[in-house]
Amino acid sequence: MRISAKILFSLLLPACGVGAQQAMNVSFQAPPSGSYMVTNAEDLNTPYLDYCAVPYKAGVMFTSARGGKGIFVCDQDLVSGSYSDLYFAKEDVESRFFYPDMVRGDINGKYHDGAPTFTPDGQTMLFSKNNKKGKTANGLIDMKIYSATSSKGAWVDVKELSFNDDNYSSCHPALSADGSLLFFSSNRPGGYGGMDIYVSKKDGENWGQPINLGPNVNSMGDEIFPFVTATNYLYFSSDGRPGMGGLDIFSVLMTGMEASQPLRLPEPINSSSDDFAFTSDKNEFKGYLTSNRPGGKGQDDIYRWDFNGVRPQIASICVVDKATGARISDADLKIRQADGATWGAVDNNYQSAQNYVVLYTERFTMKEPTPNVSCEVKVPVVRGENYYVEVSKPGYQSVRLLVTSTEMLAGPEYLVPIDAPKSTNFTGVVRNRMTDAALPGSTVKVLNKCTNQVQEFNTDANGKFNFQLDCRCDYEVLAQKSGFAKHENLWKMGEINCSDGETTQNLYLAPEPAPLETPELEVGTVIKLENIHYDYDKFNIRPDAAVDLDHVVELMKKYPSLEIELGSHTDARGSDSYNERLSQERADAAVKYIVSKGISRKRLTAKGYGETKLLNECGNGVECDDATHEENRRTEIKITRLEEKGVRY
Repeated sequence: MRISAKILFSLLLPACGVGAQQAMNVSFQAPPSGSYMVTNAEDLNTPYLDYCAVPYKAGVMFTSARGGKGIFVCDQDLVSGSYSDLYFAKEDVESRFFYPDMVRGDINGKYHDGAPTFTPDGQTMLFSKNNKKGKTANGLIDMKIYSATSSKGAWVDVKELSFNDDNYSSCHPALSADGSLLFFSSNRPGGYGGMDIYVSKKDGENWGQPINLGPNVNSMGDEIFPFVTATNYLYFSSDGRPGMGGLDIFSVLMTGMEASQPLRLPEPINSSSDDFAFTSDKNEFKGYLTSNRPGGKGQDDIYRWDFNGVRPQIASICVVDKATGARISDADLKIRQADGATWGAVDNNYQSAQNYVVLYTERFTMKEPTPNVSCEVKVPVVRGENYYVEVSKPGYQSVRLLVTSTEMLAGPEYLVPIDAPKSTNFTGVVRNRMTDAALPGSTVKVLNKCTNQVQEFNTDANGKFNFQLDCRCDYEVLAQKSGFAKHENLWKMGEINCSDGETTQNLYLAPEPAPLETPELEVGTVIKLENIHYDYDKFNIRPDAAVDLDHVVELMKKYPSLEIELGSHTDARGSDSYNERLSQERADAAVKYIVSKGISRKRLTAKGYGETKLLNECGNGVECDDATHEENRRTEIKITRLEEKGVRY
């Protein structure tokens, strides 16, 4: 069986539960593939496992299984091969490496040692090492993180970090440039999948309680081998996100302990094989990665990458009141590169001919919106490029500007002033949802949430009504007409365009359908639960799904012989195996919800069908919008037992 470092460090680790963490919503576009050149670091590689090369002093420290000291035998003998040790190779002026030597000192032990990271002074190393106590109760040799200090050319005084635990693994440490934050991978309880990436903050001589980096980094799969640069870009590898195959390398921008939306690095950094352990030098223009792509010397090889593109700089953006200069909280801010950009929904796959495309969108909140507080929104911009900046805020006029990078980087902060209109002339039109025809004689009630004043209108011959709308207030609206279902809505501040002094909005009423008698249920009947859909890549029960599930609960309470299968389906995005696993999680979640309402688990079966039974054309490789994909993310019930007669859904 072919082994890899991925298998050695993650495959056999026990699974974890599901957690949650609020994540910021900052996105930036990765450089196009032409910005990178990737070559095999032949001087470092052997026919064995060679991986996780980290620049250190005048060379590179890396992990290798070339030593052949022993055989690694795990649960059920799934993996075999030599244990890995740390090696160092000095680099000459022509970027060639001298013959690697095993690292001296108390580092390389009986089992696996590897994945090093260093403090800013280079005198302390943190690294992964197998638990000295040997196998756990599950028969696995879990990983822990240790520190060691440099003394006379050797690494000594090996100590275990305090947050390690004998019951789960912690490995692949990566220190921030200032040494204050430690990122690592772990399968500790409370994560999102197998291995998750955590961060711990330095507290004196100790490390604080690890914090999960949340769903912008972690998925239901494995996230391993983190590495963070001096400019706070965190790189990691994942097999739980849509990618090119196996493990792929992703990056996020870190603000403190919060991660931006992730982006997959392009070819040739990623390939259809496993790609992981991305590292870089201090200038971030060259570094290393590990891959088992074809053409290497062995199982996993170390590759060198060189960057030829343009690196961004960080601009601080702040929104201020035009009249007072006060900082404004809770504003919507969108920024994207001007060349070829279009306004509308943010598209993380937007392509441009430029070397680096920045895309940013967030509803941010200043902690203290006062003139003395620095801007908290940090955006990567490229010198010489132009950007569109759009700001909207309830009760203010929207602003859209064309700004140069020079302007954004001229001072410590770039301020965007916005002005506040008080009201707008609002015209509403009540229409038939089916035919789009105007509905005269409709009744409309509007509640001003600021004053609690209710205004009532009857639409004219053109279905219209109008009033002066206060842009600083929320409104509740109720429209109704005989023969139509009533329309209820909440207009939030900022949802009505106040910038032009007048605005028009349609209110749609759906004709009430004639009642239909549903067919009698029998064994084999399949019922699609119309309101049970799932967010992309999620399996939690959304609030809009509870209504249909509650109806199923009432039906099962009324008919005690009724037994059902809950079948869950995904859309075609993601791999087949991933979707099968996700759909099973969704079916299990629906069953768990019904059981929580007092129905016996014995009467329920959960079945995940993955993407095998799509309802539309949105299969693999077909581009569809999310609403069309959502049609496939559904749950159906199939009657497997029913003795009562005349049962209708």
